[in-house]
Amino acid sequence: MEKANLDGTDLKILNLLARNGRLSYRSIGLTIGLTTKSVKSRVDRILAAKVIEKFLAKVNPYVIGYEKTWAFALRKNELNQELVDRINLVGDIQYQFEVMGGVIGFDLAIKGGSEEKVELLFSSLKSILLGLIQSRNRDVAHKLSQTDFAIMKQLIRNPRMEIGDVATATTISPKTVRRRLEKMIRNHVLEFSIQPNPDAMKGYIVFFLDVKVKSINQHQKVLQSIYEELHGQFMLSSDMSNQEDSIGLLLGSEDAIGIESIRSRIESSEGVQQANAFLPIKLACPQEWIIRAIDRRLAEYVRNEKGLSQTAAS
Repeated sequence: MEKANLDGTDLKILNLLARNGRLSYRSIGLTIGLTTKSVKSRVDRILAAKVIEKFLAKVNPYVIGYEKTWAFALRKNELNQELVDRINLVGDIQYQFEVMGGVIGFDLAIKGGSEEKVELLFSSLKSILLGLIQSRNRDVAHKLSQTDFAIMKQLIRNPRMEIGDVATATTISPKTVRRRLEKMIRNHVLEFSIQPNPDAMKGYIVFFLDVKVKSINQHQKVLQSIYEELHGQFMLSSDMSNQEDSIGLLLGSEDAIGIESIRSRIESSEGVQQANAFLPIKLACPQEWIIRAIDRRLAEYVRNEKGLSQTAAS
């Protein structure tokens, strides 16, 4: 596959879409001084070159019943389908990424009450386990409704779906769709970004920056300060971590010196405990498990409604 040549304008567009994957072409154009048609043409070219694999609607796992996340890395040449099946029996894979050096990493979302399964899994992986980190998924005060889950399901399937189309598919008014969506975004239930392809970007090294914060109460403050520090930097994702003590960003640099400079600057920032950089070769963000979890929640609402109807009738 021929790699894409990205100019400064392309990078600005990617940065904006990484922070908000639902941003309209018109809004992007107004921000960077291009016509809507020119922005769309550039985005179409970026998509055709596979620089953007797909647009993503990212759900905080906590709101669909996942309390914790385990991030771990294994030796790639010792991973087989039996081990993958075993991993999938314990939790659901949020991210899977291959890193230079023959390493494959996973972010595994875990439901409450799965401690024994988790212990057995990592005990069986001990001989090929290269690293293991447990984090609690970020709690959300906002209580979700059946309407929220119905909207969420449509946007997982198509993150850039127009409000009117979501309304038609869910039989919910456009005004309600817009209001509920804005509230979910504001409360960190949903975030919209892109899934980039590290192999498709000519002249840039894509790297993952894993930032550990000193206090969970400082998470948003640290994230905002990082965004300010990296203003103008080639950024390919919003915070990929839904964890209370971590921030994960995909960034781009022209060389290894630039990577170390960014890592060092962020690690010295107020509220940051440490920052580590990794070079991913491939990145996958499976989302079928999210659809299944949402369907289970929607089915619960239907069962509850039937139970209430039967109680009222009797």
